[in-house]
Formats: sequence, structure tokens, C-alpha cells
Amino acid sequence: MVLYELFCISAHNPASPTNLRQLIEGVSKQIHAQGGVIRDLKNMGIGATLPTRVRRHHSWHHRGDHFLMTFDTSPAMISKIGEQLRRDPLVIRWTFLKKGAKLSEMLPKPAPSIDFAGPSLDKGKLF
Repeated sequence: MVLYELFCISAHNPASPTNLRQLIEGVSKQIHAQGGVIRDLKNMGIGATLPTRVRRHHSWHHRGDHFLMTFDTSPAMISKIGEQLRRDPLVIRWTFLKKGAKLSEMLPKPAPSIDFAGPSLDKGKLF
């Protein structure tokens, strides 16, 4: 299993958030069906104004709902999820980021053992 992040912008529906909920449920069900694990799901903004208008599925979009999903799955599943997102009329843009394949790549880096701030000044001595 490889750790991935999915950043997705979906079409904003001011009347109801059910479209966004259906999109997230569809992606998560597909991940779980193949033995994947969802690690994190973050709301990055509902109804946020896009930097530029975007044309997708024969319509122009000025606002979007953003979310970030972190999950473990096989590399073959990424293309299947991408196909699902490509066909979905609610999805404006998406991208996958590979976070790591080995545990050593996913662990945080240790703090450096050398203090690069330089020598400390003694009290009372300026020079």
C-alpha cells in the first residue's frame, strides 16, 4: 500500500451540500472496496471563489468546494479513482500526490543534532 493525497475541487451547490457528500462517499467506498484505508479527510473550503473561472463538463464555474483526502491504496487504484472523477459532472479539478511508499519516507524527519544559531553570548560581554 502506498500513501496518497487527493486534492479535489467540486462544483458548489449553495442549496444543499449533498452533492459534495455523495462525491466523498463514492471515492471512499471505492477505496475501501479494494482494501484501502482512509487516513484523513479535511474540508479546505465550501463555496470558495476560484482564482479564475473554470470550464468543466460544458459549464463555467466561479465557486468550488475544496477537500483533501489522505489514504493508503495500491497504485492501480489511482487510475480507477481518476476515471471515476473524470466522469463525475460535479468534479471541476483534482490531483493526486504520492506521499510515500516506505515507512521511512512517511516518518517525520528528526531534528538536526547541531545548533546552527551560533555561539551564545555571555551575560555582560558584548564583544
